[in-house]
Amino acid sequence: MSMKRFHSYHGAGIIFWSKDENQQIRILIGKRSMSPQNHRWSFPGGGWEPKDGFDEKGKIAYTKAAIRESGEEMGMPVEHAEKLVPLWALHVPGFHYKVYAYELEHLQKPPFIAEFSEARWVGVEELPSPLVSFVASQVRCLKRYLKSLA
Repeated sequence: MSMKRFHSYHGAGIIFWSKDENQQIRILIGKRSMSPQNHRWSFPGGGWEPKDGFDEKGKIAYTKAAIRESGEEMGMPVEHAEKLVPLWALHVPGFHYKVYAYELEHLQKPPFIAEFSEARWVGVEELPSPLVSFVASQVRCLKRYLKSLA
């Protein structure tokens, strides 16, 4: 009897944030138009692919996956990868996911939204509903990070 080899899932996403004209923190969020978690609000992100490569220590390049996915899903550029801030991670057997924060100089409309039916900038206390699993905890991590900057 042959056994299929189990492959762990590795993925990453980015919370894009900026301040509005009133200096209030806003985050970019989109309503998914595809499975999984169709019709729920989320950040751009997804699975690591071999083309994303590995870091200098030979580990999965989560930052490269997050940058690629954000570009594919929303067209949002990350011009300075060194400014990605690790915010949140979940590592359980078979599933590994990291979320980064990336500050933009100003609110900008995504050039396109491939896997979302809509995207919008919202306040960190004004999250739409329903959310993809773990989005609320990721935003809490962002709020803690922003508080540490003050």
